[in-house]
Amino acid sequence: MNSEELAHQVRHRRRQLQISQSKLAELAGISRNYVSLIERGEVKNASIGVLEALGAALGLTAGQLTGENQSDPIFIPPALRQLALKQKMQFETVERLVRIPKRGKEPHTPEEWGELYQAVRPYLE
Repeated sequence: MNSEELAHQVRHRRRQLQISQSKLAELAGISRNYVSLIERGEVKNASIGVLEALGAALGLTAGQLTGENQSDPIFIPPALRQLALKQKMQFETVERLVRIPKRGKEPHTPEEWGELYQAVRPYLE
């Protein structure tokens, strides 16, 4: 894991989203102090659980956070992000939901995303 790349990605994306370290910590379920250590590049061996939680909170994959996956980031609608955080979905599941071709109306609320998720859940897991 590249701790400098992780520090850059977390800090950059958090600022893009205009959220504080405290808010990111709350969304990811880790301490604000740990977020600060990560952003300073002082965390050398973050667990995959922490990376996935940060990724879900920031709308990135663990690989994108560490520089191991340089694919283009996808846009996660705010309503889907709310649902994902509430239901503690893994980022891969959220990414699959975003990439599903949708006929007709695009989901706009967490409830609509939840209905879509329940309909396709057996196929995603």
